[in-house]
Amino acid sequence: MKYYFKNSEEIYKKIILVIKNDKKPLIISGGNTIKKIFKNLNTKINNKILLSDERLVKKNSNLRNDFFFKKMINKNLFVKKNFIHYDCSYYDTKCLRKINKTIGKIKFNSAILSLGSNGHFASLFGLDKNKLDYQFVNNSPKFPKKRVSISFKKLKKCKKIYFVASKNTKKKEIKNFYKNKLIKTLGFEKTELLIY
Repeated sequence: MKYYFKNSEEIYKKIILVIKNDKKPLIISGGNTIKKIFKNLNTKINNKILLSDERLVKKNSNLRNDFFFKKMINKNLFVKKNFIHYDCSYYDTKCLRKINKTIGKIKFNSAILSLGSNGHFASLFGLDKNKLDYQFVNNSPKFPKKRVSISFKKLKKCKKIYFVASKNTKKKEIKNFYKNKLIKTLGFEKTELLIY
């Protein structure tokens, strides 16, 4: 389903309501859209949170998704011990194994993801048959090419997946939402597109 909101603040209210009512572990993507929504955060979130994907760049790079969330942890808005993310700045099998072991035991109830250019999300640009819950991506069409990401397999287990998109910057992606092969794979019955 597609739902239209007046602005990002209205979507923020919806998302906070979802998080507070659910109280279960959730997956959140990085990217500018989600950062815009969460920059207004004024209430502490105690849920266990998995950062859906990470760009493999230097740890102090503004391109890293965890950079923003670590600032929120410093403001005491997220709980540090409940924040799960890929911490290495390069592809490392030991790091990947560790995050797979951690999230393999967790059932994520919902995901909050931004809808990216050409309909990608969470650094997933095409269908995969990866058996891992969290995987290495080395063919991103966007810079940087190397990333790590939640797998379709793990994402598909969520009961609800919320996609967030701006009608000003994602017109084509919003229009083609129901034609998106990646979204079809997850199942339209469990997805909601929140548009502002």
